[in-house]
Amino acid sequence: METFTDDTVVALASFLSPHDMLSLALSSKRFGDKHGRDTKRSATRKEDTREESSREVRQKVGKISLMEIAARTVLHAKWSNDEMNALPRREDESWIGIYQEFLKLFHYPLQFDKLAGQCIEYVDDTDKTRVCSKVLSDHTGAAICQNIMKSGKHYVSFQVNGDDLTAIRGITLGIMRPTTNDITSLEKCYPANCDLSRFSLKDYVMMHSGNNVDCCLFNTWMGNGLIRERWKEWEESELAVMDREEALQHNMQNKCRAFHWEGMQPTQTNAFKIGLELDIDEGTLDVYKNDRRLGTMMTGLVGEYCWVISMVLSRARFSVSIGR
Repeated sequence: METFTDDTVVALASFLSPHDMLSLALSSKRFGDKHGRDTKRSATRKEDTREESSREVRQKVGKISLMEIAARTVLHAKWSNDEMNALPRREDESWIGIYQEFLKLFHYPLQFDKLAGQCIEYVDDTDKTRVCSKVLSDHTGAAICQNIMKSGKHYVSFQVNGDDLTAIRGITLGIMRPTTNDITSLEKCYPANCDLSRFSLKDYVMMHSGNNVDCCLFNTWMGNGLIRERWKEWEESELAVMDREEALQHNMQNKCRAFHWEGMQPTQTNAFKIGLELDIDEGTLDVYKNDRRLGTMMTGLVGEYCWVISMVLSRARFSVSIGR
């Protein structure tokens, strides 16, 4: 590829996966070093919109590698306005990284990347889209999809199947803060009732400068919602400088609270499908049951989230699969 022009390299690299783009960037200074490009060169585009995107790419290439240009070019050609809105670029964030996120968020199958708690396992170790309960009592567990949703609209569906109704009673599903540290070592995990701040994003404290929600779950059996506003417990020194009413209010943020919402319905059957739509721009979480919209369960959501299911187990067995 050393004999090809930069435009040819970019065109060929656009067929690579983000992982292969990164490997190529690491293999040669020409492909990986940051540099400018000759704006007289241009990649051929069939559509006017793509030509405009290509011009934009060429005009903003100061100090960017050829593989970064390739990733940005393919993104401009592939993503829709909604998808672009859901992946805002932060400062000098890697275009190869954004391309990987784009594929994971919108094209790769959703899956449960992490399991926390001893009571949950994969149905098949080669398939992370489906989890099931271990036959244990008085345990809690969580299955987490690590797709980090930062902006825009996102939809997920969960198919639940149980041996009997006693298994279904303990299933909740919804959103939680992404975790960056290893959460799989926990023996018990219920995101709405645990302090998981030590596993969450590095800027956790900064994210809580205003109103926020760390975990919001839909209780499938009763139809109500469960909320945990703040994982991290308030320090005694922090509460001491507040007045009594403010201190009580802040303490409530650390509690798992049940709430009713307009449109809620119980789901007391052995098999059902629950869909969730998260609109981060509007701060809303909508619930669907068997493809029929029930309503908006939560408003005022701010920040980054990922999908999660959680459970309190009985001795009955069930499985949950995740999809788009």
